[in-house]
Amino acid sequence: MAVKDLVDRYESSLSASSPVPGPSRPTSSQSIPRSSSRSKVEKDDSIPHTILPPPHPLMKKTITTPHDPSRQLTIDIADQGRSNKNIPKSTHEDRSSLSGIGKQFEPPSPSYKSDQYPLMDSDSDTLVSAPSSKEKSSLIQRHNAKQVAVPHTPIAATALFARKAAPLHLPRLDKYLSSLPPPDFLQDDSKWDKTSMFPPMDRLSLTGMSLDDLETNSKVPASWRERKTIFGSAVGIVLGVTGSSALATYYSLQGLTNTVQIFALILNTIVPVKGSEVLSEWRQLFLGTIPNIIALNFASTLIQSLVYLIIFFAISSGLLYYFFRSALGCDRYTCIEGLQQTVQEGKRWALLVVTFILTVVYLPLSTMAVHVLVWSEDLWAVANPYTNATSFPSVVASLGPADEYRDPLDFCWTTTMKKNEINFAPVVVVLAAIVVLSLTIWFPIALRSVIKHSVPKVDRYTGLGRLRNSVDLDGEYHRLLSRDQNPFAFLYSGYRHGWGTYQSTYLFAKFSTLVIIAVIDPNNCLFRSFSRSTIPIVRQVLLLISTIGFFLAQCIFAPFLDPVNNASEWTSRLNYVATATIALLVVLDIPGQNIYNVYLLYIIYIITYGLSIYFTTINLGPVRRMIKRLARRIDFSIDIFSPRLDLSPLSPHTKRRIWQESITALLLTSPECRIPTKQRMVYAQARDSEFPPYLLNFYGTPAERHAENLKILREIGSHKYNKASALLSGPDYEWFRRLESQIQKHFIGPDCYWKSPSESKPEAVGCANFFGNAWWIPFPPILVLRYDSGSYAVLQEVAELEAYISQNSSHSIRRRRHVRLSLRALDGQVVKWPYEHITPIGSQSPLSWGRRRYTTQSSTHYDYCVLRIKHRGHLAWQGLQLGSGFDIRLVYSKKLDLDGSVIGLDDDFDLTSPLARFFMLNSQLISSRLAYIESTLASYRRHHRRECHRKSETLTYRFLSHVYDHPREPSGLTASSIELEKDQRVRVLMSGSEEVFSAAYTRFSAVSVNETSTWWYIFWDDLWRRNHDTISGLELHAADFNPSYPTSIAYTPLPRAALETFLNQRGLLSKSPRWGDFFHSGFLNKLYLRLNETVFRGSSRAILFHIGQDHSELDMEDVDLDTLVQPSTLGTGGGTDHDNSSIRARPAYRWEGLLSDPVLSGCRRRNFLAKLGAWMGVTPLWRSGVPSPGLSLDVRMENGRYVLLDDGSSFGSSHVDGMKLDNL
Repeated sequence: MAVKDLVDRYESSLSASSPVPGPSRPTSSQSIPRSSSRSKVEKDDSIPHTILPPPHPLMKKTITTPHDPSRQLTIDIADQGRSNKNIPKSTHEDRSSLSGIGKQFEPPSPSYKSDQYPLMDSDSDTLVSAPSSKEKSSLIQRHNAKQVAVPHTPIAATALFARKAAPLHLPRLDKYLSSLPPPDFLQDDSKWDKTSMFPPMDRLSLTGMSLDDLETNSKVPASWRERKTIFGSAVGIVLGVTGSSALATYYSLQGLTNTVQIFALILNTIVPVKGSEVLSEWRQLFLGTIPNIIALNFASTLIQSLVYLIIFFAISSGLLYYFFRSALGCDRYTCIEGLQQTVQEGKRWALLVVTFILTVVYLPLSTMAVHVLVWSEDLWAVANPYTNATSFPSVVASLGPADEYRDPLDFCWTTTMKKNEINFAPVVVVLAAIVVLSLTIWFPIALRSVIKHSVPKVDRYTGLGRLRNSVDLDGEYHRLLSRDQNPFAFLYSGYRHGWGTYQSTYLFAKFSTLVIIAVIDPNNCLFRSFSRSTIPIVRQVLLLISTIGFFLAQCIFAPFLDPVNNASEWTSRLNYVATATIALLVVLDIPGQNIYNVYLLYIIYIITYGLSIYFTTINLGPVRRMIKRLARRIDFSIDIFSPRLDLSPLSPHTKRRIWQESITALLLTSPECRIPTKQRMVYAQARDSEFPPYLLNFYGTPAERHAENLKILREIGSHKYNKASALLSGPDYEWFRRLESQIQKHFIGPDCYWKSPSESKPEAVGCANFFGNAWWIPFPPILVLRYDSGSYAVLQEVAELEAYISQNSSHSIRRRRHVRLSLRALDGQVVKWPYEHITPIGSQSPLSWGRRRYTTQSSTHYDYCVLRIKHRGHLAWQGLQLGSGFDIRLVYSKKLDLDGSVIGLDDDFDLTSPLARFFMLNSQLISSRLAYIESTLASYRRHHRRECHRKSETLTYRFLSHVYDHPREPSGLTASSIELEKDQRVRVLMSGSEEVFSAAYTRFSAVSVNETSTWWYIFWDDLWRRNHDTISGLELHAADFNPSYPTSIAYTPLPRAALETFLNQRGLLSKSPRWGDFFHSGFLNKLYLRLNETVFRGSSRAILFHIGQDHSELDMEDVDLDTLVQPSTLGTGGGTDHDNSSIRARPAYRWEGLLSDPVLSGCRRRNFLAKLGAWMGVTPLWRSGVPSPGLSLDVRMENGRYVLLDDGSSFGSSHVDGMKLDNL
């Protein structure tokens, strides 16, 4: 049964009833009113009112919904304050004008104080005034006095919304919903095919890609093809053995070494490798052999240790060298200077594998190196003389003749006990020291730096141009990681925003454990002379303190992105603490070793392995969806039940989900306009957002430009974007265009100069001089100059740009620029500059404190050298390096490298006498290359000037504010767009897509008729986006739920009985509640409670709330204001991601928490186990902060269902002049 048939059937059942509140249904002779002003309820149920069909209000450019003069609001009320609960007179006048209702239809407005809001009664379309605070207090007292005679206990929200709750019966709401006319596209004579999707969503569906895929021109590969999963699968086999905290991703692969290697070191303190204390072969196998094999901890003899050290050092040296060379250009942001793409193509598998191998061998190789430095027992040339010694120090028999053998205890740092044999220990110690310095110390530091420069940058604003909050930043960061193909992504993809470098930090934690285990040992040359009973105790105490420190760090910081990963790591760290504790008990020889050193140790093993397998399994994608089905959880991307949700006629949520999504889909799916397959959407942008992004390697398609516009919007926000867009169409545009043209023609590229009038010294801006490499970003118009020292200067004010042109046009700056150009022409050339190099020759006296006493001098004469310019930045154009940085070096020989002061060069590039002589000696070489330099610079400037012009011609920057952000009638939109755009492809697309614009505008108008329709659409649209892949009934009946279809329920608000029938017919709701139902009576109670608020807010039919045990009656907005002190997450203003159904962990939104908090008396405290469900992977949500006292509602049970209290409590009535409580 279709939605329209359900409505008709339900209306027929109500035909004998009195006319309903709200707009009356039109007769056959009446046209269907399509007013998008908020529908008003009627004054008298017996007197229907006919409202003339007005022009659509969305033709207005702006709409304001003010509260009072002290609380003025804009359309974006999502996270700024309470919505328009009661609207003042000025607003109703505006609404009337918007809806086309003339003043003759406007009811008389009462007078009211400036701090009051007029109300709309459910029984009347008359505007009534709100009571003052004194009147409101009096009404509450009268109501409370009446409650003494008729006591009533409010119903807790948790009981009303429980799965088996009785239904909430709201007959007046049902009547109102049944009176709403269906959308135009559901009429029998509609031109829209009811079996097909609206255009262009049908074309988007055929591509099999999401809008995010098309915008980024990339698709997230399937898990079995994604290289993170490949590495993760290799680790997954070892997870059950190691007790690792990692999962099937790259960072989980590091869990192999994070857990096994440290675990092997701790176990070695319990079970010595040589097994003299082993109780059984099986125990040795599981507690000693297997962990050491997995940890590559083979060192047990002198020969093995030396061989493995040399082999691993040779391999690691090569890998470290490759890592050093390859990682230099891995800064995805600052390595791009100017507007040229310098990011290396390809997935760079080699760098990924090398980094992974270095991370894996870090602990084994460092272990052997440290053992060599302390010369542990494995390297002793004799058997351990302290093992069975009965005295201390040990008395050992001589090895042979004293002139042939060393003393029997003189075995430290020697590979032989014979005096006449070569001792290789110094060589091995030097190699070990190099390993410790290069791998153990340098590699984690270098890795941290590389990760820091590789972590993706999160745009500060949403797709609506609104500033993101911390939760939005984490969600966007998670989304970026899913598409990140950086070779180092496996190192940081598992950690929260701001904690990407945690993996490199953990390497130092490994090293600290290594030092404790390997160094504080009686069986090495550092501590062999100390007490053999004291040293093991000290070592285990320090190890226990270290593991406790790591455990507490995990508890405090919780660096992982997913709570399941944090719980897994918490379990692993707790395992380390327990194992270290047992090891300490063994060393202290505490009685009962057979219990805690056998049974308890195996119990720890079983728990660790079991939890590791559980955490690995529970966080897999299919398992997470299965858990969601088992929990019957319905997810939302916004706080859907919050009264703060913007339900205005131009709600950003409906605009984003309908109009903007249609425009984006149209451009990205058009064969003529879409992004080329080979285009990698790479942007030149600054990590700290010093300047806006710029699309590199532009292919010339309108879809590229649209994606770039969206990227700019997310980076700078809607306010700055609209301001810059107005500049390009304002009266000063021609003057500004000439300014821009002059800069692009002459003053971009290297050797540009800028000295801010407010800064007189170069040190103030962090540079040696004021020269650098400049480039122009066309939108917003900004000049960026990177000084030779690396700091940035960003010029965007007109006065600054004029001063910039003036400075670079001055004679002195042009002369200094010519000096730089002349030196640039000699870069890499053999130049003539005679130089006499004097080398003092002498000896150093022991009493000279490091100073030499010179006796003679050696003089070497040079005539020629190679001049080189060292650049800080990288910008290559036609083989010429144009990057910032201008460090002159004169290379006479491999050992003689001098700076520019030799030729008289100073920081200001003045033409000094020595420098003039240098130019004269090399004038011919300068003349032959200067023309090439100047032509290359001119070509560079010409290319980017043309590219900027080509971008604006392909798709204007005003398209975003003129079309994308401005829903309107297709006819006017097409004409104005053709006039605005110059590209023929865009003109043809706009003129031939009137059906697309008509569909989008029709949908947008249909859901913007009133707050009820707006909220209903947002609810079902978000429910479809977030749950269609887990609720099979939604996919099975996609035409009934997917808002891309005209027949979707999202366009037709249904009374409760009709909705229950609708869901029942599609197998989503059972008459007798079943365990697997996603929809249930309590969920529908919550749905219709929020709908009732949209219709009867501020009237006698509104449902009032109580906070905790407080008797004060509050509506939803009052509750929201009174609970603002509770630290919870607002989720009403960010719009939504395009069709993103992924399950991401996040704190519960404000009203998700409020409606689920139980009503309890007494002081509420933070629940430290609130995240237990998220830790165990059974839910992605958790309650943050201190829970609220709970909510209860003014409803009562009657005939097996909840109903309102006798007409409810009211702070207003149908009459303007009578502030009376109605039937309390």
